[in-house]
Amino acid sequence: MKTLLNLVRKKISDASCYHKANIPPKTKAISFTFDDAPKSAFVNAQNILNDNNKKGTYYIALSFLESKPENEDYFNVEDLKKCVTNGHELGCHTYSHIHLYSTKGKGIVEAELSKNRKALHEIGVKDDFLNFSYPFGEQTRQAKKVLSKRFLTCRGIDHGINRDRVDANNLKAIKLYENTHSLMKIYSLLEEFSDKGGWLVFYTHDVETNYSRFGCSPEYFEAVVKKCVELDIEIKTVKEMTQELGITKN
Repeated sequence: MKTLLNLVRKKISDASCYHKANIPPKTKAISFTFDDAPKSAFVNAQNILNDNNKKGTYYIALSFLESKPENEDYFNVEDLKKCVTNGHELGCHTYSHIHLYSTKGKGIVEAELSKNRKALHEIGVKDDFLNFSYPFGEQTRQAKKVLSKRFLTCRGIDHGINRDRVDANNLKAIKLYENTHSLMKIYSLLEEFSDKGGWLVFYTHDVETNYSRFGCSPEYFEAVVKKCVELDIEIKTVKEMTQELGITKN
């Protein structure tokens, strides 16, 4: 029953607060995004991106600062400052990584967003969050209405590539989960994407040798980045793409 109710919530969300964004036919760009994000994403993945002169977008929940849930190291203050200094983007993922399906009242969502922004500024990072990703991919009409007024885009987890007319409040994305999508499958997808174009948003979590079911190994990640470079596909942060596409808040 709960699963059915969540599907209904998602369906209602999809039909509401639709923020039209047009992806021009000649667009061909990829954004690498990281949710939560474990320290390995800030170190291993970022080193790979830096080595290729590319940048990524890190959606963070500041409650994870220097935490170690389930033996997974998360980012520290220095990681965040270095991330911004090196030209990468920090995006919002709520403060407490909340379940939007069970959150009652828009005031809770608003408080979570404000708390995350305040925590970022308190550690000395003055950038503002311009883009958002839904924790667990959960979306409700209520939350979407609040988020659409705060952020340029909200990234979901619906599988696909953003082409033509899209909802900027529910950008499609593709997992870089090594146990889910083999390198051959990703390579095939990139070959097709190179021909058809659009805006492809990849997402993952940890990037380490002993990767979780939500992550991948450094070798896998590097192979995907190098394949993009080989195919001459532009790699841009979500922020850079919103500027290029002229996306503004609702």
